[in-house]
Amino acid sequence: MSIIKLNNIVYKYPNGDKGLNGINLSIPKGKKIALLGANGAGKTTLMMMLNGVFKPSQGEICYKDVPYKYNKKGLRNIREKVGVLFHNPDHQLFAPSVFEEISFGLCQISNDKVWIHKKVQACLQEFELEDIADKTPHQLSTGQKKRVSMASVLVMQPEVLVCDEPSASLDPYHSDLMFAEFDKLNKAGTSVIISTHDVDKAFDWADEVIIMHQGEILAMGNPNTILSDVQLLKKAKLKQPRILEIYQNLGIDYTKVDAFKSETIQHTLN
Repeated sequence: MSIIKLNNIVYKYPNGDKGLNGINLSIPKGKKIALLGANGAGKTTLMMMLNGVFKPSQGEICYKDVPYKYNKKGLRNIREKVGVLFHNPDHQLFAPSVFEEISFGLCQISNDKVWIHKKVQACLQEFELEDIADKTPHQLSTGQKKRVSMASVLVMQPEVLVCDEPSASLDPYHSDLMFAEFDKLNKAGTSVIISTHDVDKAFDWADEVIIMHQGEILAMGNPNTILSDVQLLKKAKLKQPRILEIYQNLGIDYTKVDAFKSETIQHTLN
């Protein structure tokens, strides 16, 4: 079942260049999806389309078969369902404190201060932000800003979460924390879509991958199949996941890797 459908989407920048060129895509409900491509492939533009930040120059986007509406009410409805985490957190943060940043969306849908405070406190604890709750977001480190941005999105419990390079500028501990949160959300039914340059992370984490190149989709499907296609990856200016290279060198049938993927990856790389 698809949760979002893009039908012949074209997006032109103000200078007339095409950022997206005839995108047809069905995003399945409840999946973890990695969007891969070199710089300039159109990943960020596509992700901003999903949240209504950009409006198509041509074509139609539907959420559960209902077309996007780009008026104030329509965009509010979409953004309650489709949360977005920007690559640069400075484009997302605006409130005078971390607490107010996380509470902002909740304040738009409820006047229940007790409920809002409880939700925000739980989110602060989950993302280990209690010690900086009263600080100004723009005084924080980039990694802290990323965590605050994600907390402000996830507190709204979106049905679809769209993340542009979510682990960029994060140390390994907080990157793992973030992906653990993605997994938790996904198990609860949220569709999670990330853009990344990290083909190793995409292979290990995603249910499906989408390969983009020059504003078009080259392929979508199972990571084992898509990321083992060396010619496809070469066209998209991507490298093959390191673990697949190891499997091939060892003569292992990587098409059967799903059943033991994570365990084998850790054992092999260690």
